[in-house]
Amino acid sequence: MNINKKYIIIFGSLILLLIIITGAITYYKENAEQAQISDEKQPVISFSRNYPATFDELANFINFCKNLSLSDIEGLKNNEGIREVGLFIVDTSIDFIKNSPNTSIFSNSFVPVALPLESFISFNPGLYIGISVNLKDALSKYNPSLLEEEKLYFCSISEPSLVDPLILQLESKYDLFFDEGSVSCSGIEMDKTPVMIFLGVVPQAESLSIKDYLVDEQTASNVLSKGSFSEMKDILNDYPVIWQMEKSITL
Repeated sequence: MNINKKYIIIFGSLILLLIIITGAITYYKENAEQAQISDEKQPVISFSRNYPATFDELANFINFCKNLSLSDIEGLKNNEGIREVGLFIVDTSIDFIKNSPNTSIFSNSFVPVALPLESFISFNPGLYIGISVNLKDALSKYNPSLLEEEKLYFCSISEPSLVDPLILQLESKYDLFFDEGSVSCSGIEMDKTPVMIFLGVVPQAESLSIKDYLVDEQTASNVLSKGSFSEMKDILNDYPVIWQMEKSITL
């Protein structure tokens, strides 16, 4: 019997997605106590949709990302010892999730699920994701002496862009979006709890590439003053990459 290969691939992808979400929820529950995100002081957050729909929800999602990459969960470290987390939001009202005993800690429908970033083989287009990286871990791997600095400057490039409509509304002069991708530059005080957070909807593309560069204050200002993505990228190519990621985008 002839079966269209396209439908076999789609069916297989759906089965794989079900397995990933179920496993993610199990992982999340098993590690919630260690991450200290489900106690009375830090209740499990929820959302009205499968993405942050308000500025309050966006702030909650960012804080959730940050807290995870600062947690002591060993399973969130990659093989270089860097805590990096991938997050997305699931609808727990879906029957196969709702009927799972692992969802008992959730009181609302849409909740964030976190996994080690390296466990994501690829991303699905249209999915809202968050990526959180412990900056001190990344710097320790690159050059530990940099941790003694009071403030460091970084620029990141995403090709193509992860887009969040709420962030676009802010029209920040430190986050610039182009057809080819996006560029962000900022200074970070190292005595705080520095993390890198990237979030938004996965675009329709073959892959998603993110690089974070270590620069100086003048370079960060110079990059943001340029009028095109290619000019910014050319400048940053002369600076060290302290963290990077590339994932394919598949249906």
